[in-house]
Amino acid sequence: MSRTARRDSQTEATATQPFLVVDGFLPGRLAMAMRRDIDAHFANPNAHRRDTHQVWNYWFVPELYTYLRTDADRVIGRTHVDAFHGALREWSTSHLGMAEASWPYLSLYVPGCRQGWHNDARNGRFAYVYSLTRNERRTTGGETLVLREGDPFRDNLVSAASGRDLYEAIEPRFNRLVIFDDRLPHAVERIDGLMDPVEGRFVLHGHLSEGSAIISGALPAAAATGQLNEALVKFGGELAATIALYTGPLAFRLTINASGSVESCEIIVDRVIHPDPGHVGWDQVRGNLAGRLKALKFPAAKGRTVLVQPVLFGGRLGSG
Repeated sequence: MSRTARRDSQTEATATQPFLVVDGFLPGRLAMAMRRDIDAHFANPNAHRRDTHQVWNYWFVPELYTYLRTDADRVIGRTHVDAFHGALREWSTSHLGMAEASWPYLSLYVPGCRQGWHNDARNGRFAYVYSLTRNERRTTGGETLVLREGDPFRDNLVSAASGRDLYEAIEPRFNRLVIFDDRLPHAVERIDGLMDPVEGRFVLHGHLSEGSAIISGALPAAAATGQLNEALVKFGGELAATIALYTGPLAFRLTINASGSVESCEIIVDRVIHPDPGHVGWDQVRGNLAGRLKALKFPAAKGRTVLVQPVLFGGRLGSG
């Protein structure tokens, strides 16, 4: 995963990365409008009313969560939240093959707020965290912490490691989108400093997951998905024992020419994991599936078609 275009030789490594940082995610005008809505919500505290300001859930779970959250459109204008949600879904569809984005929570972290280490393996495929936090603020902390992949014990048997040697710390910069594998243990660094809420950590957050195949171009959807699903079902049946222990999403982008042949079959996401860290059979399994998709022959059409196909291992193979 990467926010910038990569050469073909870099594509596979990019697609397997555990997290992604996208700075300047929204047009500046929209991001600033959303932040102005937040600042307006906290302005003139003597004029706050029950119907407009009793909107925050103080979410406290001992040893795990301490922060305030609400539905984003309780504080930020609905049109602004809709624009963010639409941009997120479009980006996720194109870059990850994940067409479903949960409606965002807006969360506020003031001094003392934090998240303990946990994962969200049952909530989605990827987490998203979009920051509306001021870059210049009178608080510290609020970094998104993501545990590095691998075995922290075996990977450091002969070298000292501590703190950020063991995890990534991603600052909540304004207009920054962070995406990471939901299965990775993650946390939020404790906030310290001024109690003024506008100086705190503000983020929109939720989860991304796969939907149906995503098709654009000349070929009708029904003409593309029928053969594609047949190929996936056949692959799943023939290799059922082999793929049983794999879990995670794999997403292909197929470019189909006017004659119906597959011009290219690009891997845009590969977060398929085997429980044995020493397992080396995945490249062969993935290559088998890619070969089947490249060999597909679709009906002729009036032009090119681009088809993005998410494939979930550990679940039902197919486009839904």
